[in-house]
Amino acid sequence: MRVLETRVYRGPSPYGYRPVIRLTIDLEDLEQHPSGEIPEFNERLLALIPTLSEHGCSYGQPGGFVRRLSDTSRDGTRGTWLGHVIEHVAIEIQCLAGTPVTYGKTRSVPGQEGVYYVIYSFTEEQVGLEAGELAITLARSLLPATYPSALPADELARFDFARELEGLIERAQD
Repeated sequence: MRVLETRVYRGPSPYGYRPVIRLTIDLEDLEQHPSGEIPEFNERLLALIPTLSEHGCSYGQPGGFVRRLSDTSRDGTRGTWLGHVIEHVAIEIQCLAGTPVTYGKTRSVPGQEGVYYVIYSFTEEQVGLEAGELAITLARSLLPATYPSALPADELARFDFARELEGLIERAQD
């Protein structure tokens, strides 16, 4: 999984009137692995960020996002795509940092299989950008080591989500 582009829309944009960040993400190998089919991914994610259970997502009520993490789709796959997970995690990280936002959308890029626009709102630009980076690193850290997009072992050994989140919270409050 890699970020192809990061764009910041500070005013009106194709995504509405609120400020948003748009990450263009190529899921690469993860296009074939929705969240419900990645061993222990959902459980580990929710253990690290239990407040994700408050996200309504497309169901419009608390618990909706958690439901999406393991829903079975019409084609038989279980879960949601990692771009969608990153959207919700970036939103929740900003909320935890004291800059609450709620808007997000993830859409496939026309004509580019496995490439998605991950769009989410922000109130503090730097916090929003760092939240997106941290969301991607967290998702990669939760992947089994056998997945090509998993965080390399040396980076995984140094990655401490709680410490990274605390640092972001401190910077957001300055």
